[in-house]
Amino acid sequence: MYLVRPVDFSDLPALERLAQQAGIGITNFPANRERLNDKIATSRRSLQTDVVQPGDESYLFVLVDTSNDEIVGCCGIDAMVGVDTPFYSYRIDEVVHASPQLQIHNRIPALFLCHDYSGTSRLIALVVDKAHQNPLAMSLLSRARLLFIARYPERFTKRLFAELRGESDKHGYSAFWDALGKHFFTMDFKKADYLSGVSNKNFIAELMPRYPIYVPTLPEAAQEAIGVVHENSVQSADILLDEGFEFRGYVDIFDAGPSIEARTESLHTITNQKIDKALTLTETSKGAMHLISAGHLESFRVTAAPAEPQVAGLALEKSTQERLGISSGKRIQWVAL
Repeated sequence: MYLVRPVDFSDLPALERLAQQAGIGITNFPANRERLNDKIATSRRSLQTDVVQPGDESYLFVLVDTSNDEIVGCCGIDAMVGVDTPFYSYRIDEVVHASPQLQIHNRIPALFLCHDYSGTSRLIALVVDKAHQNPLAMSLLSRARLLFIARYPERFTKRLFAELRGESDKHGYSAFWDALGKHFFTMDFKKADYLSGVSNKNFIAELMPRYPIYVPTLPEAAQEAIGVVHENSVQSADILLDEGFEFRGYVDIFDAGPSIEARTESLHTITNQKIDKALTLTETSKGAMHLISAGHLESFRVTAAPAEPQVAGLALEKSTQERLGISSGKRIQWVAL
């Protein structure tokens, strides 16, 4: 079985392994020991901070295989991006070129550099060990973040978005970057992606072109990459789309991967989650699978297990209660899987 909990400093070696395995394109989870250690420290500090409204807090969680206590995944939430520096995206829009004399009216798709997501909460760094990329583990890890947001709404904005990794190959080649970004940054996609994850992002504002990029002027391969999800991120994308996230015309400035967004109150897990008391599931009962969370901030825990809704609360197996560190009668949060 699996358990999701907040990250701790002892998890650093496991995070390094996961970051190396994740490869290129996940800029918010770089394979850099110092940066990952900073992310752990920020997460722990954020959980210990009394929050009235969201700011620069960031929360990181790990997925634990409880059969051997191995860390097999991680995910996170940024309370608000663009606090110190603007958060840049490309907005896909149209430019109209018309000539009444020639009776020509063309609507041409273009990419506009913007920071429309600045001041918005963001889901980040969903990375799972290849051996554990099964529907149960992936859904538990992704949706655990939404249970945390539902539990502590004051820590996040009402609008939520996630960046999905765009197309690139295992060697770090991105057709979109090769056609556009490379000419302004004079470096390959792999290096730019790494620098974006480990350094101040002011260099993006300093080097990116300020004028709209007319999509038809890009090579065909680059045009075809716009808004396309990397094959390794399709499963995590599907989970969020099933939750209620939508593509609203924003893509990443490096690889043109799509950003998807939603109002938090419209998401399935947040809308349908319930607060109840834990009851004990009898041995003869056969409960359906549920996501169940317990604990406050640093002791927050989420697992997936059989459970049975009853009038007085949610009945759980003893082993589930032990995994969450609770006993019968304790307050829990749950939603059907």
